[in-house]
Amino acid sequence: MHEEAYLALVIKTLYNKIEEINRKMAGNEEDIAHMHEYFWENYNEFDEYGYELYDNSNALKSRVREQEEYKKDRRRYEKMLDSPYFGRVDFCYEDEMEPEHYYIGIANLSEGRAKDPYVFDWRAPVSSLFYDYDKGPAQFLAPAGLITGEVIRKKQYKIKNGKIVFILENEINIDDEILQQALSEHANASLKSIVTTIQKEQNQIIRDQSHKILAVQGCAGSGKTSVALHRIAYLLYHNRKGLSAAQVLILSPNSIFADYISRILPELGEERIREMTFDDFAYHELLDYGEAEDRYDEIEKMLHAGGSHASEETRYKQTRQYIQELDGFILSLEWELVDIRDFHYKNMEMKEAQISELFYEKLSDVPILCRMARIGEYLIDAEETLRHKNMDEEEKQEILGRLDRMYRTKDTAKLYYGFLEESGRKKPPAPCGVLPFEDVYPLLYLKYALFGAPKRSEVKHLVIDEMQDYSYLQYVLLEKMFDCPMTVLGDKGQTIGEGQQDVLKFLPKIFGKGVHCVSLDKSYRSTAEITEFAGRILGTESVQNVCRHGEEPQVKKCATGKEMIQMLSGDIAGEMEYDTLAVLCLDAQKAREMSGILAQELSGREVTLLTKDSMRFWKGISVMPFYLAKGLEFDAVFVPDLQDYVTEMHKKALYISATRALHKLCLYMVQ
Repeated sequence: MHEEAYLALVIKTLYNKIEEINRKMAGNEEDIAHMHEYFWENYNEFDEYGYELYDNSNALKSRVREQEEYKKDRRRYEKMLDSPYFGRVDFCYEDEMEPEHYYIGIANLSEGRAKDPYVFDWRAPVSSLFYDYDKGPAQFLAPAGLITGEVIRKKQYKIKNGKIVFILENEINIDDEILQQALSEHANASLKSIVTTIQKEQNQIIRDQSHKILAVQGCAGSGKTSVALHRIAYLLYHNRKGLSAAQVLILSPNSIFADYISRILPELGEERIREMTFDDFAYHELLDYGEAEDRYDEIEKMLHAGGSHASEETRYKQTRQYIQELDGFILSLEWELVDIRDFHYKNMEMKEAQISELFYEKLSDVPILCRMARIGEYLIDAEETLRHKNMDEEEKQEILGRLDRMYRTKDTAKLYYGFLEESGRKKPPAPCGVLPFEDVYPLLYLKYALFGAPKRSEVKHLVIDEMQDYSYLQYVLLEKMFDCPMTVLGDKGQTIGEGQQDVLKFLPKIFGKGVHCVSLDKSYRSTAEITEFAGRILGTESVQNVCRHGEEPQVKKCATGKEMIQMLSGDIAGEMEYDTLAVLCLDAQKAREMSGILAQELSGREVTLLTKDSMRFWKGISVMPFYLAKGLEFDAVFVPDLQDYVTEMHKKALYISATRALHKLCLYMVQ
């Protein structure tokens, strides 16, 4: 069939599907209205045992869920009207003479369940042929087993508004022309889907289901986050019964980044997944102990101290050795934390020796501060057995309270501050003070050791982004909390602090042999000129780059700060071509000052200041400290006050800023 005719057939089928869904939804709405009416008219006449109420409620809920599924399907088909498919692979099965034609799009499309699809979902097994193979021998893993044959032809399509813009026939993987065009587009306020340009090495990560923990080390711009989110979409597609979007959690750097990536999964036809920062989680867990600093507070301290704030002691508190110190302290608490004595309550009695035996022997695997509660449960069960009835709640609480009073304290913060003093470290913070970031996760570790770590069984897949920013101690805590498959990704080159942290060296020591490490060494974000400039900042070898060229990064020298501001604002004012522009500063204070200055200088354009508390990422001109830009990308990046970048940490900050730019990079310094 001719290409235009096939597209017309697909478009017609989409309209038929949408029309069919609209009819079903209209009928469903009518049924739901009748069910509501019947429910309220007959509510008082339902049987006394509640069977009718239960049946009617379930029937109504089922129809409402069905209606939501119809809406979801309709949105998917309406999206496909613009561009139903983007690729085609002609595959000749082994021992067959004629090839089959498979069109690849963002979702399946067929006239009925028993009919062959006109379009195959990019996540379908056969679609891997499009991403993984050139013309020649090929294979894919189907539910029936390994299928072998030969790729005869591959085509790529640019379809817009339901019309073919162009068709490319190629014998290599994803055609350079299509990729170049995608990379040359302007940045948006959200991360883009990459289904049309997935590369072979990315596809292998996306479709990997054989490793429990997949750790992806990738250079800046290698598509790590996009690949991880497409991987989640793939896993959701292939594990409908065992995995839902609500059971996936992503630990992201901040709320700006979370907003930036939030649209990918809905674009791929899936529900949004849950997101939070690990600092937010820790803050919630330690809320009873007062305010606590976060990672960005720590970065600001490091910047203002010229990098010296990250002392040996500060770093030491996140290491395996410090955990061992804490473990030794916890072991000493076995004897120092309790004053076991005879227990008496009414006619109930338990001798000190019996309590000690339970506490130190039979309950030795139970966290220390949970053992007395377990002993209390033992006493209560025995008493209820004797009475042949349940005890009053007040009596139970009295028993548990008396046993709890055998602890000298259950205040974890007080115990941790005592540990700091005993080990000759800095004085503990005042009771109403703010807990330093360096002590946040050690305190959380101590709390979990004494009370037990909550297992997040509702999370079936965990995504950890910017893995290089997590310490050894944080990974130990994550291992205690989550027993589920994980996708971990980051770039050791973007470590903020002194030196580079390669977490792949110690992840297997924490999570075991189930960790599988993969590297992505090719950058798809910046032009070759920007990528090479960024490489020179850290003195590293230039990473592989898609051969996309643009203007050279500019370093503009000024005589005064006023001249720099005039030059910077003039360059931004004259930049009308791009949708996203970022002014990346060294710290939060400079970002606030620069935002105010540019708001006055560029009075006709909106300037948005982004802070660690910002929740959204917008198009236009954004001003922020460099560390909030990690994971984001912009059409043009402007870096003022280049003369202030003098330490090793500053060089890393400059590298992070430079690698955010897609097409243009300008830097300004006062001589």
